[in-house]
Order: sequence, then C-alpha cells, then structure tokens
Amino acid sequence: MSEPEPAGGGREDGIRDRSESGGLAAWSGEWLDGAWAVLDDAGRVMTADEAMSGWLGMRRERLEGVDFREALRERCPPWAGTVERLFAGTERLERVDLPMAAEEGGPAGSYRLELARPGVGWVVRLAANLPRGGELAEAGWCEGFGGMGAGREMFVRLLRAESQVERLAQHWPGVIFSQRADFSMESVSGRIGELTGLEAGEWRQQRGRFWDVVHEGDAVELQQRITRAAHRRESVTTTFRVRNLGTGRVSYVLEHRQPVVSGGGLVLGYEGVWLDVTRQTLAEKLLTSAAWKETLGVLTMGLAHDFSNVMAGIHSLSESFLSQIEPGHAFHEGLGLIRKSSLQASQLVHRIVNLHLGKPGERNYHDLNQVVGELMELVRKVIPRRIVIAPDLTGAQLPVYVDAFEIRQVIVNLALNAADAMPERGRLVFRTARLIAPPATGRFHGVTPAFPCVCLTVQDTGCGIKPAHLDLLFDPFFTTKSGSKGSGLGLYNARLFAEKHRGGIQVESTQGQGTSFHVCLPEADFSEAERVAMPESRPATRPALLLYGPPSRLFDEVAEVLRTGGYHVATVHTLERATEFLSAGDYVYGGLFLLLDTTGVVLGPHVEAWRKVQPGLRVVLRPIGRDRDELDAGLLALSDLVLTPELSPPVVLEKLGKILGR
Repeated sequence: MSEPEPAGGGREDGIRDRSESGGLAAWSGEWLDGAWAVLDDAGRVMTADEAMSGWLGMRRERLEGVDFREALRERCPPWAGTVERLFAGTERLERVDLPMAAEEGGPAGSYRLELARPGVGWVVRLAANLPRGGELAEAGWCEGFGGMGAGREMFVRLLRAESQVERLAQHWPGVIFSQRADFSMESVSGRIGELTGLEAGEWRQQRGRFWDVVHEGDAVELQQRITRAAHRRESVTTTFRVRNLGTGRVSYVLEHRQPVVSGGGLVLGYEGVWLDVTRQTLAEKLLTSAAWKETLGVLTMGLAHDFSNVMAGIHSLSESFLSQIEPGHAFHEGLGLIRKSSLQASQLVHRIVNLHLGKPGERNYHDLNQVVGELMELVRKVIPRRIVIAPDLTGAQLPVYVDAFEIRQVIVNLALNAADAMPERGRLVFRTARLIAPPATGRFHGVTPAFPCVCLTVQDTGCGIKPAHLDLLFDPFFTTKSGSKGSGLGLYNARLFAEKHRGGIQVESTQGQGTSFHVCLPEADFSEAERVAMPESRPATRPALLLYGPPSRLFDEVAEVLRTGGYHVATVHTLERATEFLSAGDYVYGGLFLLLDTTGVVLGPHVEAWRKVQPGLRVVLRPIGRDRDELDAGLLALSDLVLTPELSPPVVLEKLGKILGR
C-alpha cells in the first residue's frame, strides 16, 4: 500500500514538478489574455485552465490542491503582501494590478488579478495588463507585449483615452492646447474660436498666429515668462489679454503652461490650458478703481479747500487795493487782472469740488441742463483750445432721478473721448432734449425707457468709428487707443450707468464726419424716491417686461405696443443678454415676452433658470411663422400665455394685463 500524500494534496509534488520542469521555462512569456482558476474555501486550487497552469509553470493535474496564494508568491515574491490583502477582503468582486520586474523571471510587465466570491470558494482570473503610460517603455513593449492580445489592449486604451480627452475638451470652460516649440498649435480644442476668431482647424494649419492674437501690451512680458519657465523646467500661470481677430473684442485669459523639455534641455513644446477670466478681471479692476477714486476724492477735496482759501485771500486783497487807488493808477489794470483771475480760479475749484458732491450710489433729483452746463465749463478748461464747445440745451427743465456722481463721470468721459477723436480741430456739441420717440438710427444698448424721456447727446466732428467696431464699443476692455491711453472701461461704464438707471445708450457714427452718443434716461415724475422706499412686496406702478426675439420690424412694433400700453420694456436679441438682464438682480421683471421664430432655439431650460432668479416671472409666447402645435412642449408647459398673430393690440394688452394683475 502506498504512503498517503501529505496534507495539502499534491502541493509539494506540484512545486517540485515546477522545479523539475525547468522552473519558468514552461512559460513562453507571451501576452496572457486571461487565465482562470477555481479555489475552495481554503484557497486551494480545485481546477484551472491550461493558461493558468502554464503561467505558474505546473501541469494542470499537479496544480490541483496547491495553495494558490503560495503559488503566486513563488512565481513573484513581491506580490505576497498585496495578494494576502486581496484574499482578506470582504467585497464580492475585487481586483488589483500587479507589476512584475524583468529580473523576477521573464520580461517586465503588469498583470491584473481579479477575485470573485460566489458564496463558496473563489474564482480567480489573471490577465496581462498594459502598464501606465509613464511605465510603458518601448523596450518593455518589444520584449513582453507582442501579439494580438497586447495590440488589442493598447488599441482599446488609446480609444478610451481619446474619448476622454474629447469629452474634456467639449466640456472644459476654456481652451486645451498642445503647442510646438515655435508656438504653432499641434492640437487645440474648439473653444479657441470664441476668443481668437480663428477656428481650431485654422490654428492647426497656420503657423505663427499665436503672437497675432496676444495683445501687444502683454506680448513682451508673456515671452519673458515663458522663456524663464522653459529654462527652469517649471510650469507657469499668468493672465494676459487676447484679441479676437474677427471682431476686435479683447478678453482676459488665465493660462497655465507646462513646457516639455528633453533631457538635454531642448524645448520640445508646451501643454497648456486657457480660462476666460474677463469678468473676474473686470470686477477686480472696478474694485481697485473704486477704492482709488475714494482716496483721490478725499485728497482732491482737501487740496481744493486749501487752494480755495488761498484764492479767497488774493481776491480780497486785490479788491481792497483797487478800492484805494484811482482808475488811472499804474497798478489799477494789474490789480484788476489779479482779481479777475483769482475769481476764475475760485470758480474752477468750485466746479472741481462739485464733481465730488454726493456719494456713489446715492440718487437724487437733478436738472440735466444744469448738470451739463456746469460740466461744460470744466471740460472747456481741460480739452485743447482748438476744439470749440457748442452748447445746445433745451430751454425747459429736464428732471432726472440719477446718481449725480456717476452721471458726471459719464459726461466727462464722453467729452474726453470726443476730444481724442478730433486731433486737429473740431466742434464738440452738448445737446439735451425731451424725446417722444427713440432716435431713428443707431445701435441701442440697454433698456428703452418709456416716452417721453430725457436725452443727452455728445456729438463730435472727428474721425468717426469703423462700422466693425460699433457693436463692440460698449464691451469691457474694448478700446482702439494705445495701452497707455485707454482702459476700455469708459463706454462700458456709461452703458452700465444707463442700464442701472433704466435707460440706454445709443451710438451713431460716420467715418470722416463724426460720432454722436445719445444717453436716454427716464424723465422723473417725482415719485421715484417713494417707489424706492416702498417694500419689495408692493408692485411697481409700471410693470417691466423683457422682450426677447430676433431683430425685425415685428419686434419693434411689439415693443412699441407694449410701451404704449404703459409697460417699461427692455429689449434683447440674444440668450446671453437675456440672462444678463434677468440675473442682474437690480430690477424685477413682471414678464418675459418671447417672440419665437423658426430657428429652433430650445428655450425651456433657459426659462427654468431665469425663473429661479426672477421667481414671479410670467412667460408670454408669440410664435412667428409656426402654429402652437409646433412649439416645444416643455416651453408650452412653462408659459402663462400664448398669443396668436390675429390678435389685435388692445386684445394683446388686455390678456397681458390679466396675467400680470393689472
């Protein structure tokens, strides 16, 4: 009778069989697509396929009964701790990646061990796994990853990586790029077209365009930063301006750039991202400017007070001396000139002090004619004498309820811009009027006030504005001046002032003839202060509507009908502007009037978002060129009223009044 095998089945024979068969020589080192084994509760092999037994260096019949964990430890000792932790886990399905160095028998590589617990025992699967990109050397690929299996795994990984990069580029709120050493683009995401005016395909085909879009005022410093980062082999984060080559619009971008440098120090290229930080930069500049203006105002008031006291003394002495000498005295003419000049200086100081009267954000009633008249005298002192100032002020008072500090700033800025547009000589006109209809031509930005309204026009006879720039004038940071002369915020602030006061600003320009800016503001009815003091729960006497739709004659007619019906109407043509108006938070709109054409723009999600910031917003739909049945069902569910083309204006106003509670 033969001796019984020791506990553990054929474990010792199995391991001896591996040694007798030449160790690992039985394993060819080819790509392991997948090897399987079933273990009992103690971790011993119950059955295994040929791939598993071959990889472990045993025959299948000898492998049965062997402790699988010990077999793995003998195959690759560094795996011992990881394998023990895997088997000690409690999850029903676990996996771990196991690296194998070249000296551990066979070529270097990586394997994935998967462990399943079906309830009784274990099921294990072992398969070759491509290492991470940084660990995947060409030599290792050639030695150990040949064959169809490795190629298939590599192909799948490349497809997955490419898909992830594409999704990231689509959803990234900026630009992702890979740049060569000469700053031409090897690859770039599609959003670059919004910032630069050049689409991604153009960037890949055209070389040398990078420095064309970087603002000339930032180019030198940016080059120096990039050079230093490449020399030190470190990443660099910086903010600079880029110009859209199609529209001229200037944006601020935050760039993070990582140089790719060879071992010998040669710059191979750059990897980087852009983020549009124009709004953040604008907010920072406005805060900095506001703080400096407050400090400057305090200093100016103090200096003006001291200077005024000095002038008062000179004026008093000159009057005293003049009263003591005869008209024919030799000093009479000189003393008269001193008195006149000191009086003019005192008046000038008084006007400067008036600029600082009031606090920003503090509104009151003012006569527009008086405000403009006072500022004209100040402007006359600071612009070149070659420019003639021509006042054209209406005779009647023009009451407005405005922030005096801000309106002075707007008027002075418009005047200085006009002076810059007349380098030789010219005529600067300040015109005020009471309008019963909007100006016939020009681009209007902001809220069209109810008529009659008050209008200030600043007109020059300068060089005019290029047609391509007219739509960009009121964008932040847009300027045609050199970097040292203009910040690009003057007209933007003028637009903000007009919109904040429920008005708008309009520009008309002809190249070679001149430019006119019209600032339209609501005429004060002396109930504004009371309305501001009202609790927010009380409705305004004149409900405000936001009219959205494509520019057309119908759009203008609808706006006029609504204004005639006693509504304040703000007009927008783009989703971006509608979001800006409704999200501003400084005005409550009673209704949103949507003129829906056949472009197929999906508005439902936008309306839901707008209602979150304007909870009481009523939605009115007016289809153009299509029936109610053709409208988006989601948008219909959100609407409070759908108007059809055959309804007359009185009926439209009646239906609108019902849903707005008028």
